[in-house]
Amino acid sequence: MEEKESEVSKAVREAVVKAVEKGEDIKEKVVEITRDAVKKALEGADVTRENVESVAKGAMKGAIEGARMTEVEAVEVTRSAAEGIIDGTKQAGVKAADLAEYAAEAALNSAKRAGDKAVEVVKDVVKGFFGAIKEILEKKKE
Repeated sequence: MEEKESEVSKAVREAVVKAVEKGEDIKEKVVEITRDAVKKALEGADVTRENVESVAKGAMKGAIEGARMTEVEAVEVTRSAAEGIIDGTKQAGVKAADLAEYAAEAALNSAKRAGDKAVEVVKDVVKGFFGAIKEILEKKKE
């Protein structure tokens, strides 16, 4: 049975295609698109590990599909999508580091579909994200 496409995936894919058609700066636009889609999907929702993972996977899938449809460099789109997913998760009020970690892991797993180079890019983004979370948690302890 075929899995129904998520609203987040569809929204991100369509927004990426529109941004490319309009000639917008794709790096910045993908961050904005994924951030807004993730934030909207998580705000007011029951923020569980499963929901966060699902939204992150959907956003990354939509970004990668949009890149493929428009023949834009998937690596740059993947990096921007990972940043947008992480920002959107934080902006939606997902404060727990473990839930944010699930979002980052889901983004990384989804990026594997874009190829090895994209995975390395997302790994770097995720490492930076975890470093920032660690710093924030350490400052709160002080």
